[in-house]
Amino acid sequence: MSTLNQLDVIDKLKVNPFYDGPTEALVKATAASIAKVKQFKYIFGDNIDTYERFDYSERQLPALRIYNHEYTKEHESHYIVGEILMDIIWPPSIRRDEQQRFQDILTAAMLQQLRRPNYFIDLVKAVPGLNEHGKVFSVNKSLGMRWDDGFIPITEMRANFRIDLKMWDAYLESTGRTKEDPFEVTLKNLETIWAQIIPVRDDNTTDSQAAVVLKVETRGD
Repeated sequence: MSTLNQLDVIDKLKVNPFYDGPTEALVKATAASIAKVKQFKYIFGDNIDTYERFDYSERQLPALRIYNHEYTKEHESHYIVGEILMDIIWPPSIRRDEQQRFQDILTAAMLQQLRRPNYFIDLVKAVPGLNEHGKVFSVNKSLGMRWDDGFIPITEMRANFRIDLKMWDAYLESTGRTKEDPFEVTLKNLETIWAQIIPVRDDNTTDSQAAVVLKVETRGD
Protein backbone atom coordinates (compact mmCIF):
# COMPACT_ATOMS: atom_id res chain seq x y z
CA MET A 1 0.00 0.00 0.00
CA SER A 2 1.39 3.36 -1.01
CA THR A 3 0.57 6.75 0.45
CA LEU A 4 -0.51 9.99 -1.11
CA ASN A 5 0.61 13.20 0.55
CA GLN A 6 -1.84 16.02 0.21
CA LEU A 7 -1.47 19.56 1.48
CA ASP A 8 -4.75 20.34 3.16
CA VAL A 9 -4.81 23.31 5.49
CA ILE A 10 -2.66 26.34 6.16
CA ASP A 11 -3.16 28.16 9.46
CA LYS A 12 -4.84 31.56 9.22
CA LEU A 13 -5.45 31.10 5.52
CA LYS A 14 -6.54 34.31 3.82
CA VAL A 15 -7.85 34.90 0.33
CA ASN A 16 -5.26 34.15 -2.37
CA PRO A 17 -2.24 34.03 -0.02
CA PHE A 18 0.28 33.12 -2.71
CA TYR A 19 -0.78 35.67 -5.33
CA ASP A 20 2.20 37.94 -4.79
CA GLY A 21 3.33 37.26 -8.34
CA PRO A 22 0.98 37.84 -11.27
CA THR A 23 1.97 34.58 -12.98
CA GLU A 24 0.54 32.53 -10.11
CA ALA A 25 -2.69 34.48 -10.38
CA LEU A 26 -2.82 33.96 -14.14
CA VAL A 27 -2.35 30.19 -13.85
CA LYS A 28 -5.15 29.92 -11.28
CA ALA A 29 -7.47 32.18 -13.27
CA THR A 30 -6.81 30.26 -16.50
CA ALA A 31 -7.65 26.95 -14.85
CA ALA A 32 -10.79 28.35 -13.22
CA SER A 33 -12.03 29.81 -16.49
CA ILE A 34 -11.46 26.55 -18.39
CA ALA A 35 -13.16 24.55 -15.64
CA LYS A 36 -16.31 26.68 -16.06
CA VAL A 37 -16.78 25.31 -19.60
CA LYS A 38 -19.00 22.27 -19.13
CA GLN A 39 -17.46 20.37 -22.06
CA PHE A 40 -13.95 20.70 -20.60
CA LYS A 41 -15.28 19.86 -17.14
CA TYR A 42 -16.92 16.74 -18.53
CA ILE A 43 -13.70 15.58 -20.22
CA PHE A 44 -11.23 16.36 -17.43
CA GLY A 45 -13.46 16.22 -14.35
CA ASP A 46 -11.66 17.51 -11.27
CA ASN A 47 -8.25 16.93 -12.86
CA ILE A 48 -7.61 20.46 -14.11
CA ASP A 49 -4.51 21.19 -12.03
CA THR A 50 -2.56 24.39 -11.52
CA TYR A 51 0.93 22.89 -11.34
CA GLU A 52 3.11 20.45 -13.27
CA ARG A 53 1.59 17.37 -11.69
CA PHE A 54 2.96 13.87 -12.40
CA ASP A 55 1.18 11.58 -9.92
CA TYR A 56 -2.07 10.86 -11.75
CA SER A 57 -3.67 7.44 -11.54
CA GLU A 58 -4.91 5.86 -14.75
CA ARG A 59 -8.54 6.44 -13.83
CA GLN A 60 -7.86 10.20 -13.55
CA LEU A 61 -6.83 10.46 -17.20
CA PRO A 62 -7.24 12.39 -19.40
CA ALA A 63 -6.07 15.27 -17.24
CA LEU A 64 -5.13 18.90 -17.88
CA ARG A 65 -2.29 20.59 -16.02
CA ILE A 66 -1.67 24.33 -16.32
CA TYR A 67 1.52 26.01 -15.13
CA ASN A 68 4.25 28.53 -15.84
CA HIS A 69 7.95 27.70 -16.04
CA GLU A 70 9.51 31.10 -16.63
CA TYR A 71 8.92 34.72 -17.49
CA THR A 72 11.11 37.71 -18.34
CA LYS A 73 11.30 41.39 -17.43
CA GLU A 74 13.86 43.28 -19.50
CA HIS A 75 15.75 46.42 -18.50
CA GLU A 76 13.42 49.28 -17.54
CA SER A 77 10.36 47.70 -19.10
CA HIS A 78 7.19 47.75 -17.02
CA TYR A 79 6.04 44.47 -18.54
CA ILE A 80 6.78 40.85 -17.84
CA VAL A 81 6.36 38.40 -20.70
CA GLY A 82 6.18 34.62 -20.64
CA GLU A 83 4.11 31.57 -21.47
CA ILE A 84 1.39 29.55 -19.81
CA LEU A 85 1.78 25.82 -20.49
CA MET A 86 -1.28 23.58 -20.75
CA ASP A 87 -0.63 19.84 -20.98
CA ILE A 88 -3.22 17.22 -21.81
CA ILE A 89 -2.14 13.86 -20.40
CA TRP A 90 -3.85 11.00 -22.19
CA PRO A 91 -4.64 7.52 -20.83
CA PRO A 92 -2.13 4.84 -21.83
CA SER A 93 -4.90 2.72 -23.36
CA ILE A 94 -5.77 5.27 -26.05
CA ARG A 95 -5.28 4.01 -29.61
CA ARG A 96 -3.00 5.90 -31.97
CA ASP A 97 -5.79 6.89 -34.38
CA GLU A 98 -7.94 8.10 -31.48
CA GLN A 99 -5.03 10.00 -29.98
CA GLN A 100 -4.35 11.98 -33.14
CA ARG A 101 -8.02 12.77 -33.67
CA PHE A 102 -8.63 13.80 -30.05
CA GLN A 103 -5.47 15.92 -30.03
CA ASP A 104 -6.73 17.90 -33.00
CA ILE A 105 -10.21 18.32 -31.53
CA LEU A 106 -9.13 19.46 -28.06
CA THR A 107 -6.27 21.74 -29.12
CA ALA A 108 -8.59 23.47 -31.61
CA ALA A 109 -11.19 23.86 -28.86
CA MET A 110 -8.59 25.31 -26.48
CA LEU A 111 -7.43 27.78 -29.11
CA GLN A 112 -11.00 28.97 -29.55
CA GLN A 113 -11.40 29.22 -25.78
CA LEU A 114 -8.46 31.63 -25.61
CA ARG A 115 -9.99 33.71 -28.43
CA ARG A 116 -13.28 34.24 -26.61
CA PRO A 117 -13.68 37.89 -25.59
CA ASN A 118 -15.34 36.91 -22.29
CA TYR A 119 -12.43 34.62 -21.46
CA PHE A 120 -9.94 37.48 -21.64
CA ILE A 121 -12.28 39.81 -19.75
CA ASP A 122 -12.55 37.28 -16.92
CA LEU A 123 -8.77 36.94 -16.73
CA VAL A 124 -8.21 40.70 -16.63
CA LYS A 125 -10.55 40.90 -13.63
CA ALA A 126 -8.53 38.22 -11.85
CA VAL A 127 -5.06 39.39 -12.95
CA PRO A 128 -4.67 43.17 -12.78
CA GLY A 129 -2.31 44.37 -15.49
CA LEU A 130 -2.88 41.48 -17.89
CA ASN A 131 -2.26 43.10 -21.24
CA GLU A 132 -2.03 40.18 -23.66
CA HIS A 133 -2.73 36.46 -23.51
CA GLY A 134 -2.94 33.80 -26.20
CA LYS A 135 -1.96 35.95 -29.18
CA VAL A 136 0.87 33.48 -29.69
CA PHE A 137 -0.37 29.90 -29.36
CA SER A 138 1.57 26.74 -30.19
CA VAL A 139 0.89 23.01 -29.97
CA ASN A 140 3.31 20.08 -29.61
CA LYS A 141 1.73 16.64 -30.16
CA SER A 142 4.95 14.62 -29.97
CA LEU A 143 5.57 14.52 -26.22
CA GLY A 144 5.06 11.79 -23.64
CA MET A 145 6.32 10.31 -20.39
CA ARG A 146 7.01 6.88 -18.94
CA TRP A 147 4.07 5.14 -17.30
CA ASP A 148 4.87 1.94 -15.35
CA ASP A 149 6.41 -0.23 -18.09
CA GLY A 150 4.85 1.75 -20.90
CA PHE A 151 4.42 5.25 -22.24
CA ILE A 152 1.61 7.81 -22.21
CA PRO A 153 1.22 10.65 -24.74
CA ILE A 154 1.14 14.31 -23.72
CA THR A 155 -0.16 17.19 -25.82
CA GLU A 156 1.51 20.48 -24.90
CA MET A 157 -0.06 23.87 -25.61
CA ARG A 158 1.71 27.17 -25.00
CA ALA A 159 -0.01 30.56 -24.78
CA ASN A 160 1.95 33.78 -24.38
CA PHE A 161 1.13 36.50 -21.87
CA ARG A 162 2.18 40.05 -21.10
CA ILE A 163 1.45 41.79 -17.79
CA ASP A 164 1.80 45.49 -16.99
CA LEU A 165 3.62 45.74 -13.65
CA LYS A 166 2.45 49.32 -13.07
CA MET A 167 -1.13 48.06 -12.88
CA TRP A 168 -0.03 45.13 -10.74
CA ASP A 169 1.65 47.56 -8.32
CA ALA A 170 -1.63 49.47 -8.05
CA TYR A 171 -3.32 46.18 -7.18
CA LEU A 172 -0.76 45.53 -4.44
CA GLU A 173 -1.50 48.92 -2.90
CA SER A 174 -5.24 48.22 -2.99
CA THR A 175 -4.63 45.07 -0.91
CA GLY A 176 -2.53 46.84 1.72
CA ARG A 177 0.82 46.07 0.11
CA THR A 178 3.36 48.11 -1.84
CA LYS A 179 6.45 47.52 -3.94
CA GLU A 180 8.49 48.02 -0.75
CA ASP A 181 6.36 45.56 1.24
CA PRO A 182 4.95 43.16 -1.36
CA PHE A 183 4.88 39.79 0.38
CA GLU A 184 5.30 40.14 4.16
CA VAL A 185 1.54 40.28 4.70
CA THR A 186 0.96 36.97 2.96
CA LEU A 187 4.03 35.00 4.04
CA LYS A 188 3.40 35.61 7.74
CA ASN A 189 0.42 33.26 7.45
CA LEU A 190 2.68 30.31 6.64
CA GLU A 191 3.75 29.66 10.22
CA THR A 192 2.04 26.27 10.44
CA ILE A 193 1.15 23.74 7.76
CA TRP A 194 -1.31 20.92 8.29
CA ALA A 195 -0.68 17.91 6.07
CA GLN A 196 -2.99 14.94 5.63
CA ILE A 197 -1.61 11.56 4.57
CA ILE A 198 -4.28 9.40 2.94
CA PRO A 199 -3.51 5.72 2.29
CA VAL A 200 -4.01 4.56 -1.28
CA ARG A 201 -4.87 0.91 -1.97
CA ASP A 202 -3.33 -1.09 -4.80
CA ASP A 203 -6.47 -0.50 -6.88
CA ASN A 204 -5.96 3.30 -6.50
CA THR A 205 -8.94 3.77 -4.15
CA THR A 206 -8.32 5.75 -0.96
CA ASP A 207 -8.92 4.78 2.66
CA SER A 208 -9.98 8.01 4.36
CA GLN A 209 -10.66 6.19 7.64
CA ALA A 210 -6.94 5.48 7.99
CA ALA A 211 -5.84 9.03 7.19
CA VAL A 212 -3.16 10.62 9.37
CA VAL A 213 -2.94 14.37 10.03
CA LEU A 214 0.45 15.98 10.67
CA LYS A 215 1.21 19.48 11.96
CA VAL A 216 4.42 21.05 10.69
CA GLU A 217 5.83 24.25 12.20
CA THR A 218 7.69 26.30 9.57
CA ARG A 219 9.19 28.90 11.89
CA GLY A 220 12.85 28.68 12.86
CA ASP A 221 14.21 29.03 16.39
